[in-house]
Amino acid sequence: MTARPDEGKHVPDHPIGIHHVEIGVGDLDRSLDFYQGLLGLQRAEVPEPPGVRWLSAGSALLKLVETVSGDLGGWINDDLQRGIRHVGFTVGDVDLQADRIRDAGIPFTLPPLDAVGGVRLAFFQDPDGTHLEIIDKHLQYHKVSSPELADRERAAAEARPRTAGPSFGHVAVTVDDLDATLAFYRDTLGYQVIGQISQNQDPRGFLLTYLQAGESVLEVFTFTAPTTPSPWAPEANRHGFRHIAIAVDDVDKARARLVAAGARETVDGLLVDADGIPLRPVDGR
Repeated sequence: MTARPDEGKHVPDHPIGIHHVEIGVGDLDRSLDFYQGLLGLQRAEVPEPPGVRWLSAGSALLKLVETVSGDLGGWINDDLQRGIRHVGFTVGDVDLQADRIRDAGIPFTLPPLDAVGGVRLAFFQDPDGTHLEIIDKHLQYHKVSSPELADRERAAAEARPRTAGPSFGHVAVTVDDLDATLAFYRDTLGYQVIGQISQNQDPRGFLLTYLQAGESVLEVFTFTAPTTPSPWAPEANRHGFRHIAIAVDDVDKARARLVAAGARETVDGLLVDADGIPLRPVDGR
């Protein structure tokens, strides 16, 4: 029997959330021109070893790591491929921001359009192929699990100025089994389900489930159509999405809980969930 999204077994006293997303880039200066110069993100006050830059994106950080000879490691722009799919930024007006992106010569993988759920969005890629989204307004969920969180999103969208530039909103992931994913992220990490959007017109049987992950959101894609495995592997020279860092109160205890819930340990302290999504617990105190 399929569990309801809001049927949580245990919510930790201190829910943990997205701290940063690490992205591999081929040319740090070129990427700073893109993320700072074009998107308007700010340098974060974080110690930076050579080849690393931290950017403040609102509710979370981006960590850019220069890997000159890397590639996307098998990642393709197909949401049926499990793993990390994109980072989404909220903006005041998608078309206003899209004009700036278009004027900079950046092509759209999906031009601005009105989407199911009452939002407007567009997709594009950074200079190394990392997939990004801009989205405005607030989601009108088909099924609401937390009216309080949905109302908070609505209030934030209504207060956002039209000229507001990109601010970190969510990380999207594709998974094979929604029940297993909820057991991992909701029951183990305490990420509360906000609601769901059903893409009934999509022949792939596309369902989106949204979980509150600290001040950001984890957007979970599931399909009735078959999905393909994540190609992620811990290559040091990987471009694109390298991992999601999650802030926790106690790194060792969080790691033990995640491993007990099915994550496997890889190199350099990274964990990987059942769908090939790389996670790094970090101290959020």
